[in-house]
Amino acid sequence: MSVYEGMFILDPGKYSRDPGAVSQQVTDLIQQFGGTVLASRLWDERKLAYPIKGQKKGVYWLTYFRMPGGNLVGLERQCEITDDILRKLVLKVDDRIADALVQHALAGETAQRRPAAAAAAPAARPAGAS
Repeated sequence: MSVYEGMFILDPGKYSRDPGAVSQQVTDLIQQFGGTVLASRLWDERKLAYPIKGQKKGVYWLTYFRMPGGNLVGLERQCEITDDILRKLVLKVDDRIADALVQHALAGETAQRRPAAAAAAPAARPAGAS
């Protein structure tokens, strides 16, 4: 089985009402088609370059998963007809870097949960600035 990276743009209105259910829907779809989720996390919420299904913003959900290649077509088709998923991009990950990417995604997930103490600290002023 190959490792894939999936970037899913989710409906921000539905995500804000129930983040757990909307993100779980991505995991459920992957498992429905015989995949195993290795890492799954919120990446960002951004303004879209152009409206998609009437939405001007999107929630980007990053997922790494292992799945037989033949099941990928079914997963992509189901994503297209699911209302909560605005867009998706699934890429096959080179086996040589798959573990490093998954570990990086997992590290990013734990970093998001920690309070941002550095952001609360005042910015340092350059020497000579008044």
